[in-house]
Amino acid sequence: MNTSPGITGFESLLQSRVSQTDLIRSWVIGSITISIIGITFISMAAGFGTVVPQLFYFPILYTAYFYPDRSKYLAGCCAVAYLMVSVPFIVPDLMHIGGVLFQSLLFIGIAAGAGYILKNRECRMPAVAQDEPGTIQEMLKTGECDHVEFKLQSLWSSDLTKDEIAAAESVEVRKYRNNASKFIIARSIAGFLNTDGGDLIIGIQEDRVHNILRVVGIDKDYEKLHETDRNPDGYRRMLIDSVVRKYLPDIYSTASRFIHITFPVVSGMTVCHIHITSSDKPIFVDTGSEEIFFIRIDASTRSITGKNMTRYIINRFSSG
Repeated sequence: MNTSPGITGFESLLQSRVSQTDLIRSWVIGSITISIIGITFISMAAGFGTVVPQLFYFPILYTAYFYPDRSKYLAGCCAVAYLMVSVPFIVPDLMHIGGVLFQSLLFIGIAAGAGYILKNRECRMPAVAQDEPGTIQEMLKTGECDHVEFKLQSLWSSDLTKDEIAAAESVEVRKYRNNASKFIIARSIAGFLNTDGGDLIIGIQEDRVHNILRVVGIDKDYEKLHETDRNPDGYRRMLIDSVVRKYLPDIYSTASRFIHITFPVVSGMTVCHIHITSSDKPIFVDTGSEEIFFIRIDASTRSITGKNMTRYIINRFSSG
């Protein structure tokens, strides 16, 4: 049985590391919800409770937008709170009790519907043509650019020894050690998310001496996975759980909206094609100790900070 890229509900909530952005959003959602419960109590006590239920839609829809899988749990909490606050004021009027029950169920229905639409909507159709191998061959002819990047492997650092890490010239290896290769993949994905989207192809070797790109496939990465995961489904799970969930927690629960992973066979080799659509909000790479903002500039992914980052985020995301 294949695991869905987006693990739903409380499992997602427990497994994903909570970022600072998540904490702020949770505080906003909780504050609004508690305030509405208080307004509901006061309004029902005063006999003006007919409009109050609609106020619960605000936190429910806000949650659905950022966390489609979790919105139904908030809706359930809102429904229970609305029942507990309202019913004592309308007993024994069965008609009003029925109306309150219907409204409570409507909370859950709206959350489920909104969550489904937002989780499965396509921001933009993937730029994978019907002839996907042919499309990748064209990318190879054109080379890397602001919308295309090639990587040899995603797990090359996973089995480095302590001595190899200590002797490494790579800043990423010295800093992130065996997770360096996964961090680099996350960095590339974030760069595309924060810019205009693009395509990341894993399984391509770059010969800098002869300026040639060779298709070598992802068999070397397969060897580093558990035996039962040496297949496209296992590789996809590794990317979602070890790269997206670990380093890009803000989009983990909605990864399918922005990341489309396929495994075309090109020149007889299986490669991993990650098509990334542009995000409608700034996405930071969360390393656990810091949050880094990356963008795509020409054929490279670069971090920006300070005023440059602030200016870029305002210009890029404010209109959305």
